[in-house]
Amino acid sequence: MTEFVRSLDIQGFRVLSKLHIAPFGRVNLITGRNNTGKSSLLEAIRILVTGGSLRTLFDILNYREELTESERTYQTTDPAPFCNLFTDFPAPAANMHGFSIVAEGALSPPHTRIDARVGWFVRRSDPDRQAFSYERASADPFGDMDAFPALEISIAGRQRIVPLDRLQRRLPLRMEADPHPFACVYLDPFSSRSTGQMGVLWDAIALTDVEPEIVKALQIVASDIQAISFVGSDERGTRARTAIARSKVHASPIPLRTFGDGVNRLFGIILSLCNARNGVLLIDEIENGLHHSVQTEIWRTIFRLASTLNVQVFATSHSWDCVDAFQQAANESLQDGVLVRLSKVGQHIVPTLFTEKELAIATRDQIEVR
Repeated sequence: MTEFVRSLDIQGFRVLSKLHIAPFGRVNLITGRNNTGKSSLLEAIRILVTGGSLRTLFDILNYREELTESERTYQTTDPAPFCNLFTDFPAPAANMHGFSIVAEGALSPPHTRIDARVGWFVRRSDPDRQAFSYERASADPFGDMDAFPALEISIAGRQRIVPLDRLQRRLPLRMEADPHPFACVYLDPFSSRSTGQMGVLWDAIALTDVEPEIVKALQIVASDIQAISFVGSDERGTRARTAIARSKVHASPIPLRTFGDGVNRLFGIILSLCNARNGVLLIDEIENGLHHSVQTEIWRTIFRLASTLNVQVFATSHSWDCVDAFQQAANESLQDGVLVRLSKVGQHIVPTLFTEKELAIATRDQIEVR
């Protein structure tokens, strides 16, 4: 089966001024030193798979704390936050540049290419047709006094102009409704700190065929766990939503947080994987909170569920233990496992791909691949 993203070309996105990676596999582990673009690569895939969703762009900027309070509530006319996505920012001419992300694979045509930039535009009205259009403003800063900043997104050749002052009039719920046909779930390095934020993901799989997979996976770390559920609600004045577990060694259910960071990180990983059925799962710093002794079995579970649920997985890691565990699981799986090492050479990020056989040799001989 063809992967959703088989190859990827990125230009002008954050530190990834020009990057080509091919081929990806069903399960992919991305390594590299700090500031080599691992998280940026996940962001680029996320933007592409969600079809350039405004919700996705705001979530990415908000997570990196690149938005002010007014911008987090979609009330902004300042183009600078969006320019954080561009390689040349904060150079003076950054707002004249943009990024492009192109993929080959099983994605539908509207999701194989996206181009984005922030520019200045003017609105032109056509009274006869009772319509209006947007045109790029004159290069002369005093030529178009009515010019305004706008986000220009081109998806599969179809242009979309979104004036920044209009974003404040768009309700967040409407933004969340941006349609895209492929599931895309992103798990940040710290999501396991609060199981309450996993409530929405739990609701989507509760009482389905994949719910038993959650418990089965958690037993890798805590063998006494027998069942998982959620209590509480998101309403003010009530107990916050909390994941609870039934255990062989406790007389009554206890908060899942009691079992420690490893169990909760694994809970987030497998819950996200089950929600990404027929789509893409992105995990940043997958090894956080997980002891090296359980990582091989966790990777085996990820490879198995990725195949069963038709999910393509992209994860990042700094850990040699994680790389070694990934190699062992990939060698046992019929699904393709690919390790991508990102390295900084001068001002450019260069990828090196390791197939399962190459990775087996590297880990056997303790060759540095992180």
